Formats: sequence, C-alpha cells, structure tokens
Amino acid sequence: MPVQLADATTDTVGPYSRLSASQVNTYKACPRLWYYEKVLRFRMPQIPVLFVGRAVEEAVCRVLRESPALIHASAPADAHDPAPLDEDGLPDRETTGGWPSQMLMPLPERDVPGSKEELLDWAMARCEQHLPIALERVRLEWEGDDRRAGDWKSVDTNRCLEMTKAGLRFHIDEVERCFTEKGGPSLQSWRDGKRPHWPAPDGFSFASFSSGHPFAASGDPSWLESWELSRPWFVDPDAAKFSMNAIHPDHWFQGEYDLVYSWDGTVTIVDLKASLGANDRSGDYVRQLRMYAMLWYITHGRSETVGALQIWYLGHPSIKDIDVPSLDELKQMEEELQEMWVELKQEQPIRENCPPEPAPMRGFAPGGKPKDPPKLVRCDRCDWQEVCPSGGGSDDAPLPETIQLPGFSGMTRIDDIGSLNPRASIRGQLFSVSVPTGGRPPKIVIQQGHYFANVNIISHEHRDGGNTWPEGLKKGDEVLVEDAIFSTNWKGEIVLKIDPFARVVLDDSPADESHDLMAYNARRNVGGRIVYTYEKSGVGRNGKTWRRRGLMLMDHTGAMKVEGWFDDWNNQFGMVEVGDIVVIANLGLDAWASEVRGDYSKQSRLQIIERVDRSTS
Repeated sequence: MPVQLADATTDTVGPYSRLSASQVNTYKACPRLWYYEKVLRFRMPQIPVLFVGRAVEEAVCRVLRESPALIHASAPADAHDPAPLDEDGLPDRETTGGWPSQMLMPLPERDVPGSKEELLDWAMARCEQHLPIALERVRLEWEGDDRRAGDWKSVDTNRCLEMTKAGLRFHIDEVERCFTEKGGPSLQSWRDGKRPHWPAPDGFSFASFSSGHPFAASGDPSWLESWELSRPWFVDPDAAKFSMNAIHPDHWFQGEYDLVYSWDGTVTIVDLKASLGANDRSGDYVRQLRMYAMLWYITHGRSETVGALQIWYLGHPSIKDIDVPSLDELKQMEEELQEMWVELKQEQPIRENCPPEPAPMRGFAPGGKPKDPPKLVRCDRCDWQEVCPSGGGSDDAPLPETIQLPGFSGMTRIDDIGSLNPRASIRGQLFSVSVPTGGRPPKIVIQQGHYFANVNIISHEHRDGGNTWPEGLKKGDEVLVEDAIFSTNWKGEIVLKIDPFARVVLDDSPADESHDLMAYNARRNVGGRIVYTYEKSGVGRNGKTWRRRGLMLMDHTGAMKVEGWFDDWNNQFGMVEVGDIVVIANLGLDAWASEVRGDYSKQSRLQIIERVDRSTS
C-alpha cells in the first residue's frame, strides 16, 4: 500500500512532530540551517522555480489519471471531474457513486489509441490541456505568498511543457514494456476487476468490478489495457495536500511517494524532478529515495522490499537508477533516523545543539551524474548568512534587558522571544452561544465577573482528537477555555482564539489553573535582529483591497513573525534591512499551533536601534 495513514488510537506523535526526508536532508546539510527553518520557522524566498516543479508534476499526474478510452485527445482539461473526497480531503473509500470515470461514455473504438505512436500523440495533447491550468494555479499561489521573490515572467512555459512531455514519454516507455511483456503477472486479476486497497487514481471507485474491468479484452493485452495496467500509483491531484502520506507504524516518520509502479510484480518508486539535476540537491534526492525504500519496507510488515528506485530528471530528460538498500542497510537506516527523531523532534532541541557546521558542497552534472564539487562553501549560498554566526550574525543577546527608546519617559523592558507565551486558560460562564450550523462552529461569549471575552473557534479539530468544543453548549454553562490564544481585536475587545492546540471544555475540574481576564498581559516589548521583511496584499470578500506588512525577528532565545496592516506600521519599517537590530514596543501576541507570532497594531512602535554594517571596505 502506498498510503499508510496514522492510527489515531496509537498516534502519540501527531502531524506536527514527525520527521521527513526533507528535514533529514536539511539537517545533514547544516544543523543550524535545520534549526532556523524547522524550529524558528524561517521561510526561504519563494522563487517561481519552486512552484513550477509542482505544476509540472500535477500536469503529469492529471494525464496519468485519465483513460484514452474515455477522454478524447482534444477534450478540455475539466473533462475528468475530481474524485469524491472525504472530510479529510482523501478520495472517499466509502463512496461508490459519483466517480468521474463511471459517468463518462466510452469513446468509439476508432478514437482509442491503438499503437505506441498514437498513445504518445494522445498523451502529448492531454498535457497541453492540463499544464497551462496547473501553471496558472501555482502562479496565483506564488502571487499570494508573503515570501514571494523573483519574477514570474522568468518562467518559460515552453520549457515547462517539454518537461511535462518528458515525464509522459518515460511513462509510455513503461507502457510499452508492459505491452511487450504481455501485461505481467497481474493481467488476469486486473481483467477480473480486482482492485488493490489503494489503486492508482483512475476515476473509478475503490470497489472491485463485479463483472470484470470495463476495459478488459482477451488474448494479449492491447495498448489501452497496457496503459491501464501499468498506471503507477500517485497522489490524486485533487486530494488535500499531504493527505496521502505513508506514515511509519510508530508515527515518527512520514513521506509521500511521487510514482509507484508495480504492474510487473515488483515495486519501483520514482521521484519526479523538474530540473537538470546539476546541483548539490541531487545528492539529497538519492538519500530521499533510499529513505522511501525504508519506509515502504516498514509499512509493509517488514516483508516486502522495493525492487527499484529511480529519479526522473525532466529538465535533462534522463532516468537515474539508485541502488536499493539491503535489508541490513534498511534496518540500520531506521535505527539512525529514529535516533535523529528523538534528538530533533521528541523534544524541541536548543540552538546550541544545532551548530552552524555545514556539510561540504557536492558536485553533479546534468542528469545527477557525480562530478567534482564546486569551489564554494555552503554558507555562500545560504539564505540566512546575514543572521548566522558563520556569516554576519551572532548568537549573543542583541539587546540589554532594558533600553531607553526615543520619546519614552522611562526605560523599556525587553522580553525574550523564547519566553513569550500567548496562551492562557480562562474559566468563565457562557454569556451567549449560538447553534452550530452548516459545519460552522458556535459563536461564543464568556463572562468572568464583570468582564467578557469573545471565543473565536478557527479550528474544528483538536490535535489530540475530537472537536475543539463540546456538543450541547448552552447559556449559563461553566466552561474552561484551555490554552486559548489571548488577543484583542480592533475594538479593544478580548478575543480567545481556538486553534488545534486549544479547546472549550465543560468546567468539571475547578482545580485546574486558569487566568483572570484582566490580569493577563497581552502586550509585550520585544527586540532582536531582522531576518527578513515582506509585504502582501489581496482582495477581501467585500471586494476591497487589503495590504499587510511583516517581518521575521530573532533574538538569542528564539524568533517570531510579526505582522500588521500596512498603514499601522510607522515609517521606520521602510528603512530596516536584514541584520538590523530593532525594538518593537507594545506588540500584541498571536499564535498558530506551536508557532508564536506578533500582532502589530497602531498602538505598536518599531524602532531601529543598530544598523547592520553595509560597508564593503
């Protein structure tokens, strides 16, 4: 099975604390790089090429999902409707009706490809329909990203199309091999209509066909049958992001395969790369596939191994075969990765345990072929060199505990970012509660003595399972709002936000600790070094344009993202540069899950304390 979902009854790790191949590769590149990006949550500049690869992969998968017996080469991209999805965004295993392939009339036999050349022509025509839509989708995603960088005009759509076609040509070579080998060992069971637990997405339901597969023939398989038989498993392009992972039975590691071929009785895992393969990351891809071989072995009862591992470099059309790890190597890999999880994820590591010790750069030629490494060090290409002690930064405290700010009558105390806790548990009585309708949570106001607070439920599901509010709430109930994010709205009213780490419960444990509404300090003064700044804008539901500004700030104890409306920032925002040391006074606190954030308002103030040295002398 290419998908192994978490077992909610035994999962004590949770989705926020699993290890992944990308995290392993980042840590091995440089422990401090991993700390910045995975603990402090620095986000690298989001250049178009990072999005283009997803569009190419999506277009390849959308063509793979279609059948040349149902979709004409010139049909529009939306001729194949999305599969029915469940509440978690997965293709719905329980639904037998409403699947797109079951609602399409088969094409006349003369319109069905009957040779490799005709199948190639069909696939090339289909990707020309799908790629422009996929590119536009990721362009809009890029446009809305607050770390957007570069220029979308640099995207060469013709080159993207050639990469998509390269991936489909590789697949049709696999179809030809299936045709030549007469369908492989699963031909008859496929013709009989039997479906694996996680079939390759093809627009049909998960249920087996009671009267045989609708495209089944007799004798040697046709080109159509070979297309259907050899279709690899892949993530359904309409499924929710990261919903179709394979998760270690002990829940500490997860991965998501690109393509999994198994028609010939052996498992081949393929990693699609919309690149030349001529840079340091080609070494990461090899390590990633080897980890996926381990994950497959473990999630299949430690009894089924992968037969082959391949990287498909679509920018330099070539296939790179990766050596499959031995059983001893798989077991050793699992032990090493579990040790890494204990070190990095079981409890959050301190910065000192993640030193700035980058690994040497690796050299690769197009197609991922090893060559001599380049004459540069990893720090030269690091996005965080201005704030890292290996570059222009420091691990020392950037500011004293108190500081005199211009225009302030007294000294201002600076809170360490690592000490900030935006959460509080509040005990009170339900002053008002609405009835949940249409999947929307109730609107709740609680009263504590003479004071009131709005409860804003922005997440339905708690990280430990179950809803973030109990059913049957009514006015007058005594409740405890556990670990709510304490904030204020633009009117100055207290707002208790409920995310996956918070919830409303009936107050049946009066001994539990809670805070007084008016005693909680929701405004803080913070200071540190500027990691980056950003601006973003959009159009709200009311049709009005909105604009926001933000920055990432770090000190010797942690980092936080600070954001506010564009016009609320004072003019020093436009003057700050990466590496500058600043103070932000009277900052509101916010959070999501384990991430602490700052809410900059008109009452806040940004003050530059020390400018970074930009001299080139």
